[in-house]
Amino acid sequence: MSLGALSVALASLGRLTLTTGSADQQTLRLMLDNLAQFAGLPLFALAVPARAWALDWSRAAWGRWLLGFFALFELFRRFGIGELYGQGLAVAICLALLAGVLKGYRGTAFATGLVAVVMAGAALLVLGPTALVAGYEQEALYRPALGAFLLFLSFDVRRRGDSGG
Repeated sequence: MSLGALSVALASLGRLTLTTGSADQQTLRLMLDNLAQFAGLPLFALAVPARAWALDWSRAAWGRWLLGFFALFELFRRFGIGELYGQGLAVAICLALLAGVLKGYRGTAFATGLVAVVMAGAALLVLGPTALVAGYEQEALYRPALGAFLLFLSFDVRRRGDSGG
């Protein structure tokens, strides 16, 4: 979860600090955005159901997942269907988050988890670069919605860490 959240934070920081029009800075911004969208968010979304089903994967397994996400991104980009891949991945992320929340969250954590899933869905499926309906993309709302998603899920992570579960 930490690596996924870090990638989203780095992409947001890149959006704030890399503001000049130089080609190098625009390339770095694009790389950070792609890292968050196509590797960090899928890792984060995979961690939620993994925790819900008590799957304790090794660091090497998580590294393989990360390499797999890199490979899939490059493969679909080269085939020229990167946008379709991004949309499918956004739907898969939302479904994985929903499955993890439905399986592993109870009480107030369930409510905050559902709010997090709704925020992730709004960000990824409506407001972000992988929006399913063209014309609704809103960069100004996309990043805050992702931040809210991470914030609401972090409440549960903190609670579980305090209670030992």
